[in-house]
Amino acid sequence: MKAGRDFRLFLSATAFAALVALPAHAGMAEREPPSAVLWLFVIGIAALSWVMACRRWWLPLAVWLPAALFIASLVADFADPVIGPAVRDELGLSYIFQADLAGALILVVPLMFANIQFSRRD
Repeated sequence: MKAGRDFRLFLSATAFAALVALPAHAGMAEREPPSAVLWLFVIGIAALSWVMACRRWWLPLAVWLPAALFIASLVADFADPVIGPAVRDELGLSYIFQADLAGALILVVPLMFANIQFSRRD
């Protein structure tokens, strides 16, 4: 049973480290998703688009619309004359860059997988 005890210790240590590593956000920053969440969205959208494209070439387009609306709301916050500078001051330009890069990938990846599968049909 030593392996079970070690596994539980590993899980509790991982959970504690994840909670300690989360930064505390206040003000406008709490409205925006953390950069780690944005990158998890990129990975999730890419995996979902790939699986859907393997089934039908047009299925990733169903993922694209909600993703585009999410990214549009995120970019609209950055373009707002009040919220944009506050987010830039609290989170820095690196967060804006990461959010823009993740947003671009979220928008391009479903279209890319749909195009790859569509071109293989011919």
